Parts: sequence; C-alpha cells; structure tokens
Amino acid sequence: MDSVFLDPEKSGRIKQYWSDRARSTDPTSAQATTYDVFLRDLEIATLKDRIAAACLPANSRILDLGCGDGYATVALAGALPTLRFLGVDWSEDMLALCKPRLSAHPDLGDRLSFRPGNMRQLSASLGDQKFEVCLTMRSLINLTTSDEQYDTLRQIAEHLVPGGYYFGIENFLQGQENFNRLRLAMGLPEIPVRWHNHFFDEGVFRAETAQYFDSLVIDNFSSSYYLATRIIYSAGCHLLGEEPDYFHPIHQTAGRLPAIGDFSPIKLVSMRRKL
Repeated sequence: MDSVFLDPEKSGRIKQYWSDRARSTDPTSAQATTYDVFLRDLEIATLKDRIAAACLPANSRILDLGCGDGYATVALAGALPTLRFLGVDWSEDMLALCKPRLSAHPDLGDRLSFRPGNMRQLSASLGDQKFEVCLTMRSLINLTTSDEQYDTLRQIAEHLVPGGYYFGIENFLQGQENFNRLRLAMGLPEIPVRWHNHFFDEGVFRAETAQYFDSLVIDNFSSSYYLATRIIYSAGCHLLGEEPDYFHPIHQTAGRLPAIGDFSPIKLVSMRRKL
C-alpha cells in the first residue's frame, strides 16, 4: 500500500484541529495534546521505566513520532541522560511550542532535536536513519484508517535497528468498551471515541504487527487511573451536580495506584523488530 492520505479531507481537518490546539495553548502549559496533565505524567513515567528497563547502550537513538509540543520528549530526555532523542511532528504549530521547551533546557541541546515530518511517509522525513527505539503517544490514533495505521507501523519497523523497540501508548477499543460498561452501570453516559481518533482492536493489532515485530506485550498501565477518575470520581461529580475537574486531587493521586483490570482505552504496547 502506498503511504498516502486515504481520506485527505479528514486528515486535513485533523491536522488543523491540532494546529488550532497548539495556537490556543499557553506555551508554558502541558495541555496542548491532552487536558489531563496527570494522565500525561503517568504516561511519561511509564515510558521512562520501560526504556530504562531495556538497558540501551549510551547514545542510543530514540524517535518520538508525533511528538506534539515536545513536553514528553523533553521530560524523557532529561530523565534518560545517556540517550539521544529526535521528535517529529506534522504540525508546525505544535513544533513551535517545542522551541521554548528546549531552550529552557540548554543541557539537552546536543541530545535532543525536533523536526517536521509525516509519519505516513517516514523515509521522506528520516532518510535512511535507524533508531534503537521508536515511541508514539496517542499519535497513531490520529490516522484516519486501520490501513494507514498498520502501514505506518510497517515503516516504523523499517526505521528500527534489528531487535529495536517500539513502545506505543495508544488507544484500544476493548478498554474503551469496558470502562463505558462501568460508566453505564454507575448511571453515567458513555464517553464516545472522538471524531479525530481511530482506535485499535487488540486482536487485529496482534495479527497485523506479527510480520515485523515479536515479543508483543499490551500493558493496561492506566486502568486504575481511569477507574478512579473516569468512573468513581465522575460518579461522585454526577451525584453532586458538578463538572469533573482535571486538576482535582484525585487525578493527581490516581496515578499512584497499581494497575488492575482493563478499564482504560489507553494502553502501552511493547514489541521488538524481528531480527
């Protein structure tokens, strides 16, 4: 399959959505790519631990594909001082938010850089570069179809060294359905998949990626966080007639819970490029 926009009109609207989000976000804020900043911190901590556990050699190269405003990329580069990072995003407005973040950390200047690029056409953005790790954080779900998503994962494999790691925090339908069942049981409305997102199916994901990757693990790392914030806290707000607040202390503390169950669409995929 050629790596092209399969739905150019929708792809353009999605890109415009994120450009508008970038332009309307305070450059010092962490909310450009999600309003739930404590969930974002949990995602970053989870990725940091997973990368550290890989015991990569010094100067290994990490690609953050769909880096957005660079908040997570900067945090990971600061926490993993022996590794080199490249952040790539298709939105020039999001990349504009990366510049002040990077300038505030001059110690990262020789290990971290950002550039524009289209994940559907990775060779045009990266040439023949290969990386020890590729990361995505809720970026593949912004592709319009499953074909686009799996073709991008194929290209990611091509830009990893043999045995290189893919760590992706992406959304899956099974967790979405599970937490919505609990919301309905608590008298809450379902939370739909947003118009600009296309969630993965776990069974299809396993089958489609097996050609290029092995050692696949899907980790429900945010399940307890969603159970606490999107179900229990939301039910309490509903009883009180209040709107949920992303800065409520329950969001700040819920990330400390050990992960149980499968109550969140947001999962960590870990796999390795086949040798």
